[in-house]
Amino acid sequence: MSYTIMNNIDYKVGIYIRLSREDEEKEKYQESESIGNQRTLLMQYIRQNKLNFISEYVDDGVSGTSFDRPAFNRMIADIEAGKINMVITKDLSRLGRNYVQSGLYIENYFPEHEVRFVAILDNIDTAYDNSNNDIAPFKSILNEMYAKDTSKKINSVLQSKRRQGEYLGTAPYGYKKDPENKYHLIIDKEAANVVKLIYEKYLAGFGTMQIADYLSKKKIPIPSDYNKRNRGAKSLTYGLWQQSTVRFILSNEIYTGTVIQGKRKKVSFKSKKFINLPEEDWIKIENMHEAIISKEDFERAKKVINATKGSRVVQNDYLFKGLLRCYDCKGYIGIRSPDKNGNIYGRCQRYGRFGKFDVCSPHNFNYQVFEKQMLEVLREVCKEYTNTKKLEEIAKQSKSKQSEELCIKKKIDSFKETIEKETRKLEVMYDDRLAGIITLDEYMKNANRIKECVKGYEQSIKELEQELSGENDKTKSESRLDNLIEEFLNMEKPTKEIIREFIEKIEIHSDKQVDIYFNFKPLQELNNNFSVAKKVYEKKVG
Repeated sequence: MSYTIMNNIDYKVGIYIRLSREDEEKEKYQESESIGNQRTLLMQYIRQNKLNFISEYVDDGVSGTSFDRPAFNRMIADIEAGKINMVITKDLSRLGRNYVQSGLYIENYFPEHEVRFVAILDNIDTAYDNSNNDIAPFKSILNEMYAKDTSKKINSVLQSKRRQGEYLGTAPYGYKKDPENKYHLIIDKEAANVVKLIYEKYLAGFGTMQIADYLSKKKIPIPSDYNKRNRGAKSLTYGLWQQSTVRFILSNEIYTGTVIQGKRKKVSFKSKKFINLPEEDWIKIENMHEAIISKEDFERAKKVINATKGSRVVQNDYLFKGLLRCYDCKGYIGIRSPDKNGNIYGRCQRYGRFGKFDVCSPHNFNYQVFEKQMLEVLREVCKEYTNTKKLEEIAKQSKSKQSEELCIKKKIDSFKETIEKETRKLEVMYDDRLAGIITLDEYMKNANRIKECVKGYEQSIKELEQELSGENDKTKSESRLDNLIEEFLNMEKPTKEIIREFIEKIEIHSDKQVDIYFNFKPLQELNNNFSVAKKVYEKKVG
């Protein structure tokens, strides 16, 4: 298939290549799907047709049922930026296997953005009005059916492997993949010894917190960091064990040699969402690998865990809960239960857990005092905002805004009228061309000029509409803020919901100084520039 470039259009080409996991399996028997072979085919087409190659977009190991792909998104961004105006793929299935979305791109998005689309092996080229383009939607439907069928086959194979006890996931802490059989687990002695230690201490009467502290003091790498040691990568909490990690190890039956899989499934082959399955639907196979922990010790540990499970203490619904951050480590500030005197204190959660290992500092403060002071500060900021927004200024600004909006709308109407006139001119010229009054060269010259002119007016309209939309959004935001402030000032005690509308976060310094970050720009500007801001930042809590 070889075509000449039409209408002297300077095509700036982007080639799109996609290889899914299903394709990788198919590639064992058929090499045409490989990235290398797709690239060779596409570049050969570009050379044959003397096209201007600009960029390559490759999604490796990505399903075609979703269009949320890194390289595909980058290609769309380049189209929007005007970097490319032609997209070439090996076939239609490379673009995607979701027939609805594929159709939207081919029938709507590409034409609207003046992008030529070519699927080489399917003989689809949107620069030409041919029958192959007409059947593109049907090919997309077939591609989706193929993807659905492939998904079913793959799931069937995976289910078969699970029923045979073959382990499909990442090796859990304490094990590693058998080099001779990737579906079989073998013991990782170093990590397995830590697992044994956890069980020994727990069955000896140590609590999960005590065990976590013991492992932290020994500076034993946490499971998530264990395999990264040789790469020199360390997390912020390297060697600092959490109680939840210890409990997970104590609750994982994999350490008895039992493989449990199929705990959840995808909602649909097109979706990334999973749903949990009931326990009776799990696939559970015993004695599939060497055990680290005996079944008897696992059951003993399980009984202790179940016995220690109690109902959690329900915390009071504090107004600023969830908004408080530590200024130093950026972690959450927790609100502790009332002490014997009824006092409630806030403290850095990271320090509370790892302070004994010199992580962060307490940041302790009296929450009751804090809440009272913060409500006072918030009222001050709201009153200051109300006072600075004089009624005369509001009226003046409103009148000015209305005048601005009217001016923008008139410009848009004028440009639209001009576009209509130019379009009518083009229609008349076309009739003159058919009647032989003007030559083809004259028609093409004038038609291109008019098209460029119309394109310029359309761009101007787009920019003006965006400006108008931005002004409207700003007005809506200000209107919401006005209503919110009025509602807040009339409340005896505000709700958590209204506080969250005002405030993004509050950072607490170690010296109890407070930084407030508002969701509304006018309030943040007040906080930064006016005397009330100084009161906020100088305020000491508790």
